[in-house]
Amino acid sequence: MKLPSAILILLLLSCGQGNKETNPIERTKGKRETESQRVKEDARETQTLSNEKGVREINIQNLYKAMEDKDEVEFLRQFPEDYQQFQSYFGWNAQEDAPHELYEHSVHYIEYLFYLLRTNKYPSYEKKIIAICEDGHWEADGVNYFQNHVVNYIKENDTYYLMNELSNDKAKSVLFFLFDGPHPKFDADFASHLSPSKKEILEELFETSFYDHNENPDPILPDPEKPDLMDDEGSIHYAVSDFEGSEHYFIRDIDINNDGKLDKIVSAARYQGDELFLFENVGDEYQHRLKTTNFSEDGGNQIVDVVAKKGGFFIKTAFLDGGLLEADYHITFKNNAWVLAHTVYRTQSSNQEDAFIYVCNVVQELNLEDADFFERLKGMPYETDRERLCTKEKMN
Repeated sequence: MKLPSAILILLLLSCGQGNKETNPIERTKGKRETESQRVKEDARETQTLSNEKGVREINIQNLYKAMEDKDEVEFLRQFPEDYQQFQSYFGWNAQEDAPHELYEHSVHYIEYLFYLLRTNKYPSYEKKIIAICEDGHWEADGVNYFQNHVVNYIKENDTYYLMNELSNDKAKSVLFFLFDGPHPKFDADFASHLSPSKKEILEELFETSFYDHNENPDPILPDPEKPDLMDDEGSIHYAVSDFEGSEHYFIRDIDINNDGKLDKIVSAARYQGDELFLFENVGDEYQHRLKTTNFSEDGGNQIVDVVAKKGGFFIKTAFLDGGLLEADYHITFKNNAWVLAHTVYRTQSSNQEDAFIYVCNVVQELNLEDADFFERLKGMPYETDRERLCTKEKMN
């Protein structure tokens, strides 16, 4: 007998429903697979949305992009979190005897970091610079450039709490990095702002942990076998002959006191220290008049030359390991004193194709013999002020 088509359809539907009821495991399995797929799709969608919102992975390429875009928040987020990462971006690769990827551009990245911190918009990132210092050690160039900037930032902004709130173990590690170098120098002013325990740590580091890496000590140090070098007050007598023929110094014949006679200026050579000595031509002898600085910095600008000019001379320095960063210190003789009249700073605006050179003429009017000379010395204007205070030159 042939069944009506409507009844046949009902029977088929009924059988299908029966089959489903008799296979609950298969039905549940299929549901889990569908749910799992939905979760994966949601995760992919969330990741896509995150990427669209600019949440990037932390890596050197994204730091470069943030720097290029001048994306302040992203730059701070992408900047290294610790010394090992910082060194791997900006330091020297000792194993391959080659620079790391951002070595030659380290000055610009470090300056931009501290420029952002000085805007006072990102106080939470101050602790990042301290974290980078932990377990660090001195290296030339970018690493030491950062080292100097941290010390100056703490002093200029009176943020010694960044040190004082550390545990003693962390403070010892950070302070070691901040003052480590080929010629460690105790900073009494910095130490005076530390808590008693942190000051004691710094003093102990200078007593037990630091040593002079210079394998060829300066020839002008007092020699106990030559007491005639010392006067009755214990001052050292310097002579031009102490420096002649030394690979650590160079000598220039320049009229330093506007009397029409050539005198002598002795400067430590590049990477050999920051000493500068002035000798006046008196009769047939050169008499020492002043020991001062040639403005060389560990890991920063180095002496290039000392050049005569009308009324005095200028000391030319530059960052020799990449990028454009120059400073010329113009010194004149007036009122029987050598005075730093002004400094001309030159730096590249960026690494982009349309970059130009900022030329910043900064008035100083500082006696080289003033006790607070370095505290009053004005550096290059901050990036936010350069448009107003500096002129521009085209790149060659």
